[in-house]
Order: sequence, then structure tokens, then C-alpha cells
Amino acid sequence: MPKQIVNEDQYLEICNHELKKDPDYKEGMKIIGVPRGSGSNLSGYSWEGPNAIMPALISRIVSTVGKQYELRATPR
Repeated sequence: MPKQIVNEDQYLEICNHELKKDPDYKEGMKIIGVPRGSGSNLSGYSWEGPNAIMPALISRIVSTVGKQYELRATPR
């Protein structure tokens, strides 16, 4: 089955939705795209919020979402 195509904003929204369902989620955690701001294309991920476990969580969440969705850069 082909993957659903989403833009950067949709991809991050899906990742954060999945993050909130993760058992290691703590209030205030959020996956953000790098670089931030309009006029830039997503080249990586970072996080906001508490917890040193975030790098492992980001990796796990982005990998899971990437199996279902194809990220397409939005012309800005």
C-alpha cells in the first residue's frame, strides 16, 4: 500500500500526536522541525520540553510515522 503524502507541518503534527500516545511522554514534550520558521525546508528534528529521553523518543516516533507517511517538502 502506498504511503500517504504529507507536508512538513502535517508530518510534525502526526509525530506529535504519536508522541502523546507514547508511554514515555511527559507533559510539555514536543517534536519540532529544524530549521524553524517559514521559508525553510525541514532537514531534521529537535525537541522542546523536559526529559533527556527525548532523542530516543524522537527516533522511535519519526521512524514509526515514516513507515506510514511520505514527507514532501512544501515550496515556501
